[in-house]
Amino acid sequence: MKNYLTLAILSASLFACKTPLQEYDFETILWTAAWSPDGRYVASGGNAEALTIWSADTWKVAEQHSFPQTITNTAWHPTQPKLAVTLHLTNKTSVIIDMETKQKTELPSVSPEGARAIAWSPDGRWLALGDNEGYLSLYTPQGGLERQVKVDPKAITGLSWHPDGHQVATVGSKLGFYNLETEGVETIDHRDTPVLMLSVAWHPSGAFLALGDYGDAEQKLAPLLQFRKPNGALIKSIQKSRAEYRNLRWSPDGKMLASASDGIRLWSVDGKLLGHALKDQYLWGLDWSPEGEQLVVTTAGGLVKVLGQDLKVLFSRP
Repeated sequence: MKNYLTLAILSASLFACKTPLQEYDFETILWTAAWSPDGRYVASGGNAEALTIWSADTWKVAEQHSFPQTITNTAWHPTQPKLAVTLHLTNKTSVIIDMETKQKTELPSVSPEGARAIAWSPDGRWLALGDNEGYLSLYTPQGGLERQVKVDPKAITGLSWHPDGHQVATVGSKLGFYNLETEGVETIDHRDTPVLMLSVAWHPSGAFLALGDYGDAEQKLAPLLQFRKPNGALIKSIQKSRAEYRNLRWSPDGKMLASASDGIRLWSVDGKLLGHALKDQYLWGLDWSPEGEQLVVTTAGGLVKVLGQDLKVLFSRP
C-alpha cells in the first residue's frame, strides 16, 4: 500500500518541499534498529514479519527470527545476551529472546492491541514496556511481571529511563513520568492542542530530556522537537522537520542528539542543527554504536543504513 503513512508527505503543505520523500510499501517499513552493547550486532525489524540480526563487522545477516506481523521495537539487555522485542497487529505478545539458547519468553499482561515502547533500565534490573492501552509494565530479565501502572490515557508510544534508573519518561498523548521509588505518576500536555508524541530520550546527564511529536497536518501543526527539564518545564521547542519524529537517540558522550524523521538530523545539546542527511528518506529506526562513532538507521523502504558522525553512508543493506 503506497504512502502508508501520508504524514511523511502531506507535511509538504506545511513546508516548501524541495526534496520529495521516497514512496514505499506497508510491507517494507522497518520500525526499529538497535545496536548491541558489545558493538557486535544490530537488530532490525518491522512489517516484514522477521527480526534480522546483522553482524556489525561484515554487515551480513547473522541470524533471523520469524514473528507474526509487525515488530515495533527492540532493546538489548546492557550486560546479558538478551533481546526484548515488542509486537503489534498480532495476537502474539512481546517477548524476551535469549540470544544464546534462542528461547523466547513471552511477557504477560501486555495489551491485546500490542506495544511499541521498550527499554532496559541502565543497570539491567528492569525491562520497561509501554503498551497500546497506556500501561507501563516493569519486568525482570526472566520475564516476570513486577509492576504495572496506567500512565497514558490512550497509548504509550515511546519511553526512556532516567540515567539514575529511578524514573521512566513516557510519551503518547501526554508526556508522563513514573517514579519507581514513590510509584507516583505525573503527566503533562506538551502543546496547547493535543498532538501525539512518538519519541523521548533523557540526556545522559539526566539534566533534561528531548521529545518528538507527530504534528497534525489537518490543524497545520508541524512536528515539534522539544527539550524539557526533569519536571517537564519547556526549555526549547524546534520546528524543522517535515515528518514525524519517529526516534531520538543521544550520543553516548551526550554531545549530540540524533533524530529520525525526513532523513537523519544531528543536534547540539542547546538545540542547534549540526547536520541533515538522507533528506529523501523516511526514517524510522535509529541507534548509535556503543562508542558513538557510527549510527544505524532503518527506512520505510526496507533499508538498513550505517553512517559516520559526518552523516556519510558507510553501508546500505536491503
